[in-house]
This record gives sequence, C-alpha cells and structure tokens, in this order.
Amino acid sequence: MEWLAALAIVSIVSGITIAVVVLLAVRSLRRTLNDGALKQAHQIKRLVETVGLLSQQQQNAHQKIQLLAETDRQLGEELTVLYERMGEGEPATAVTPRLLN
Repeated sequence: MEWLAALAIVSIVSGITIAVVVLLAVRSLRRTLNDGALKQAHQIKRLVETVGLLSQQQQNAHQKIQLLAETDRQLGEELTVLYERMGEGEPATAVTPRLLN
C-alpha cells in the first residue's frame, strides 16, 4: 500500500509539473504571437502611410507634367506666331511639336 501512495504522490507532482510547463509555454507563445501581431500592424501602418505619400507625389508629378506640356504647347504657339510675323518660311511647318525629356 505504501508504494501505491508513493506512486500517487509522484503522479500528482508530475501532473502539476506538466501543467505548469504547458501553461508557461502557452503564455510564452501567446506573448510571442501578440508581439508579432503588434509589429506587423505597425509595419502595415507605415506601409499605408508610405503608399499614401507615394500616391501624393505621383499626383504632384503628374500635375507638373501637365503644366509643362501646356507651357510647351503655349510656347510652340507663340513661336508659330513669331514666325508668321517675320514672314519667313511656312508658318505651319516652321514649328514641330516637341516632347520634354
């Protein structure tokens, strides 16, 4: 009977030890997952901000390109008018449209 009591005590202590180890492992895993989720959320937030900034820069660049194209067109028209005033050559073919590099 004595060996049965000793076996019961050893079983109880082993069960408690295993339960504590499992609880500690679950807690550590949960903490690791929460930290990873927080880091990922922060990275996603930075990525969204970066994409928004790049989108704004692209819109600004597109507006500048449109402004430069319009200015180029106006300068071409003014140059055509000047050629017409001077009376040199054919006014319509004196100026060819050019693209900005």
